[in-house]
Order: sequence, then C-alpha cells, then structure tokens
Amino acid sequence: MNIWPTVVLSGGIGLLVPLVFYFIFRKRGGLARIPAWVWLVTGLVALLFFPLFLFRKHYEAALVFAKNTFWFVAGVVQMDNNIWEELAKLLAILVFLALARKTGPEVFHRKSGATIWGFWTGLCYGIGEAITLSVIGYLPVLGRVFGISLFLYFTTWAAVWERAYAIQLHAIMGALIGLGFYHWFGLKKKWWLLFFFFIATLYHELVDGIILVMMYYPRLGFSRFVRSHILSITLPVLITIGYLAVLVAYRASRRVKPLAEPTTVEP
Repeated sequence: MNIWPTVVLSGGIGLLVPLVFYFIFRKRGGLARIPAWVWLVTGLVALLFFPLFLFRKHYEAALVFAKNTFWFVAGVVQMDNNIWEELAKLLAILVFLALARKTGPEVFHRKSGATIWGFWTGLCYGIGEAITLSVIGYLPVLGRVFGISLFLYFTTWAAVWERAYAIQLHAIMGALIGLGFYHWFGLKKKWWLLFFFFIATLYHELVDGIILVMMYYPRLGFSRFVRSHILSITLPVLITIGYLAVLVAYRASRRVKPLAEPTTVEP
C-alpha cells in the first residue's frame, strides 16, 4: 500500500499550506494583533470540527436507504450535509471571537480581515476533511464509527489533487461566511450573516449537486464530461465560480454613504 499520498496530504497540504497562508496574511486586514496561538487553536478547532460533526452520516445514510432518489438526496440529504458543514465553519469563527475577545471583533470591522479569517477557517476545515477521510480510507473500520465507506479511495495521487481542490472550495465557503460576520460587526447588519450562510450553503450544493448528477445519471453526456475532466476542468471551474462569488460579495459589501444635506443660499 502506497503511503506517500497520505504523507503529502497530511504533511504537505495539511501543514505547509496553512503555514504559507499564515505568513502571507498574518499582518493583513488588521490581523497583526492576533497572536499566533490564536491562529493555531482556531485552525485546530476548525480542523477537528470535521470529524466531530461527521457522525451525522449515520442518519444521512439511513435517509438515503429510505428514499434513494436524486431529488430527495440532493434536496434533503445533501442540504443537511451542507448546513452542518457551514455551521461548523461559523462555530469555529465564534470560537475565535471567544478566544480573542478584545482584538477579535476588530477583525470583523474590516472587510479584508473578515474575508481572510473566514478563508482561514474554511481552509483549516477543509484540511480536517482531507486528513480524516484519508485516514478512514486506510482504516476502513473507522467508517463504521462515522457511518461512511470510502473503499480505500483516498490512497492515490489523484485523490491528493482532488483534496487540494476541495480544501479551496471549503476556504471559499468560509470567506463568504466571514463576509457575513463583517456585515454583523462592521455594517451593523446582524441578519445578513444568515444571508451569507445561505449563499455558502447554496455554493456547497452546486459543487456536490454536480457530483450527484454524475452519480445518478451516469449516461448523460454532461455526467460523462464531468467524470472525465473532474480534475482538469470541473473542479477548477467550480473554484473559479467560487472566487468570483467572493469577489462580487466583497465589492458589494460596503458602507452606504449618507446623502449630503442640501445647501441653502441666503437671499
């Protein structure tokens, strides 16, 4: 059994990628006052939230067995999965705010800081997913604990590339939720956090929904194209869509300047 893909996944992507991200962005967006240990702890919390939230797969699998149709799985089971995964990112940000009570809220008063921290949270959550699924792939008995079966899927170099893409997808979702926190703290629009949570959930549904189409309708030309170009076209296009969504949301998230009072001319 080739263990090097798992080594690269855990050591290279799991360790090197967040380190590079940290050293590039630790002084951007008002994050210079956030201690390194807060970055580390928040990242570990986000990482561990994936396996901790994974037990939901038991009842999601039961739902699939009860009604295994495309629309039910896509509209109910997959949406349940999406909500839990975005909730994990949101809770990880709340943990950060609890750890950094004085400096944390300042991050979300700045649009850039909120986006970067949301991206960091989603990045670490995606790394937690990659490492957890890789371990389960090598130790299938753990699938019984979490309610999933991967059939040793995460043991190839292609899987490493796929996880590298998936980590970015989760980081994009985290950035959208981070912008929701900016609306809460920076723009004083608390309920807009739910809106951005919903947008992140819909983006997640787009990504996994395409995979579900491929699974349930394998004879469609679209499905054959998605399957044949999953690493070269499908996932890069989905990532591009995600970054464009973050860019549009980022530019649209701005304070509305009050209208100037009309001037009067004395006769």
